[in-house]
Amino acid sequence: MLRPALAPLALVLTALLATPASAERCRAVVNGAEVVVEAENFANFADEVGTRERLMNWPARKWSSLWGAPPACNSGVLFDYLATTVPLDQINGYCLTATAEDGHFLIPGERNYRGYCKKSFCERVNTTKEETVDISKSIARSAVDTLSQPENLRAVAHKSGAFILTGGASALSANLATTGTTLATALSTPAALAATGVSVVAVGGAVYMCSGGEEISSDD
Repeated sequence: MLRPALAPLALVLTALLATPASAERCRAVVNGAEVVVEAENFANFADEVGTRERLMNWPARKWSSLWGAPPACNSGVLFDYLATTVPLDQINGYCLTATAEDGHFLIPGERNYRGYCKKSFCERVNTTKEETVDISKSIARSAVDTLSQPENLRAVAHKSGAFILTGGASALSANLATTGTTLATALSTPAALAATGVSVVAVGGAVYMCSGGEEISSDD
């Protein structure tokens, strides 16, 4: 029998151990900021994620606030989470990518069985802070003013704070002509001009230029 003085402490510990809300959380860096995701609410894609990844990266026991930080999100949960920021009629054309500086975000492209991009890859463009702001504003204006955009350009302002402009390199360069020379130089490279589709992504205070290439290993 518990002593009266110890009974309240036992009740508190029992409540903490039984709390279900914290047990389903995972963490990730998304668009340059760390987020904690309620994983159980974003599991629609999980059945398509390889068993190997679930066994290697997803802890068998559930996370508790008593154990410290939550586990890292697997790609299925993370793709579903980010998918809420993309219009439903467009999500089939998006894939998950990861960068060392700004974490995960979605870009237009074909995805593999884990949700990651099959061919598209992104390189950070060393724009100035002013150029980054101007690029974000320009893409945001294009996203609002879709009717006046050329047919080969598509601009999307995601709810997550990411701004994406997709199309041919020449069309992108013309659309973003007033936003600075750094990006214009990147868009004028032979590789960018030869790509069938290029995306300029302003996310997390940074700018990336993404384009397709050879198929990335399915292990990535």
